[in-house]
Amino acid sequence: MDKGKAIGIVVLSVVCCAVMALVETVVEPAYFVKSAIKAAVFLIIPLIFMKISGIKAFGGLSLPNKKAVLGLLLLGAGVYAAVMGAYLLTKARVDYSVLVASLTADQKVEGFLPVALYISFGNSFLEEFLFRNFAFIKLSEHISKKLAYAFSSIAFAVYHIAMIGAAFPPPLTLLCVLGLALGGLLFDYVDDRSKSIYRSWVIHMFADIAIMTIWYINI
Repeated sequence: MDKGKAIGIVVLSVVCCAVMALVETVVEPAYFVKSAIKAAVFLIIPLIFMKISGIKAFGGLSLPNKKAVLGLLLLGAGVYAAVMGAYLLTKARVDYSVLVASLTADQKVEGFLPVALYISFGNSFLEEFLFRNFAFIKLSEHISKKLAYAFSSIAFAVYHIAMIGAAFPPPLTLLCVLGLALGGLLFDYVDDRSKSIYRSWVIHMFADIAIMTIWYINI
């Protein structure tokens, strides 16, 4: 274990989240500009840090075998079904069209399809790289695993407060943050044994595809 590397990972993760929160809430650039900034902040900067620090950058990106891929796809399909099921159960009580309109305005979204594809595949990968590969797998090599679990999941949840913004009422925002923290713990858990982010990425990806489906239904 190397406490210096652990501190570096924690500090840089917090800085990356703070920078993106500032971009999301204060700068508010066009969506494609924000996406490019996020790629630099969540991927390029951690890669540079790992290169300088002598940390193996791509250990969490080893490709799964064919059998594992099939299992991941089935897992993803289950996640998609679960999210859509939750939507169907709650749509009578929650006005999703208002939430979608608010989020669309907040995020400066123009053009559903390219944004949906980016969120589902690109954005999910960037977040898994930072929160799971960098802030969990790499961090757990230098501090206790319990602390790595806690830090990664809390950072994942708190970061999304900036994305949710004022779109949701406070009770729903709190519920979302709690759900994100629990989701972060689940993502960490599924990646823990394999030391690979592909399991959490697939879960994240299919959850986002379901969210984009709900978004499209309520546009």
